[in-house]
Amino acid sequence: MAGVEVYCGIRSWGASCTVAWTSRHRQDRFLQIYVCGALFRKVDRDVLLKLETQAAIFSTGLKALEWTFIKGPLRRYEPPKRSQDTPIERRLRASTLFLDAFDLVLSARGIGWSWSSDPFPQESTQPPSIACALAETILKLAVFDGFQYIIQYLFPSTNHPKGGSIFDPNLTLLPRTALAAFCGICGGIWLYALIDFLHHVFTLAGRAIFRQPASVWPPAFRQPWMSTSMQEFWGSRWHQFMRRLFIVFGAHPGGELFGKPGALMGAFAVSALVHYIGLWGVGNGTEFATAGGFFFLMGVGAIMEGGFTRTTGLKVRGWLGWVWTMVWTTLWGTLMIDGWARHGAFATDFLPSRFRPGKVVVDTIIALSSRR
Repeated sequence: MAGVEVYCGIRSWGASCTVAWTSRHRQDRFLQIYVCGALFRKVDRDVLLKLETQAAIFSTGLKALEWTFIKGPLRRYEPPKRSQDTPIERRLRASTLFLDAFDLVLSARGIGWSWSSDPFPQESTQPPSIACALAETILKLAVFDGFQYIIQYLFPSTNHPKGGSIFDPNLTLLPRTALAAFCGICGGIWLYALIDFLHHVFTLAGRAIFRQPASVWPPAFRQPWMSTSMQEFWGSRWHQFMRRLFIVFGAHPGGELFGKPGALMGAFAVSALVHYIGLWGVGNGTEFATAGGFFFLMGVGAIMEGGFTRTTGLKVRGWLGWVWTMVWTTLWGTLMIDGWARHGAFATDFLPSRFRPGKVVVDTIIALSSRR
């Protein structure tokens, strides 16, 4: 790691501890804005690391901005017991202050914190064992690697740092569109598997090393491919890591100005901004039309569903709702994945070239099919 990265990391971590301390004590709350000083720092590392770091630093700055003007202190709760209904606040100790600071800044859903509307969400199924969680982690890693390799195999230019399009100019309109849509679906699965893999890694660390209960590590996704409406897809089945930020900085002001449609578009506008800045962190520029426009159109789709319900009295659901949801997200998602590909988001060496389980599976399928 370069010296400048060490410096930035120490500075950001110092800001994180400052946030945790001032959030509990309410004095000198302006010090929280110190986190925003790291807002536009670029990190010269792996493509995915750069993209994720840029989005994470920006979201941390938004958190600090919210905490600066919050009326009450942020409280940490103890994991609830079976017969416990009301969360119990954890006592402030010098021995846990460092870990509380770490958890406060990195906690995207507010698990165990008073700022969350649901500090300990209840799951309908029993949490998996650590062995099962480990197996699923390995599976998600293979899925992520496999679908990334499919895109790189079909379009080798996407594996170049400068990027390349998933729309093949040598094909006619229909085959070109179909192939791009296929790559768009692969890109969606790639992104889902990547996020879920990282979540499983941290879950394993929390449960196996730090002996945390499973209640503080609820699932990141709830089978998004089963969504039968846009509102179900984005409201509950896709990950909710930035839900709080979208509500505070988008839905609340948008709702005050334009009602429910304004709330929806405001939330998706903040999401668009986060992803627009995240793509900029890759180092090859960015573009709002694809990186941000996709999320605006997801908001438009959710508003269209509300209009359909008001007009017909019927909710968007069932197999027709599923078709609508998959078509709308795939249509605009393909353009977003193309924008990412053209800016080098898929030119990453996440795994060593000699250890790519997904690539081995894809190459084996290609070799077997070519013999027929």
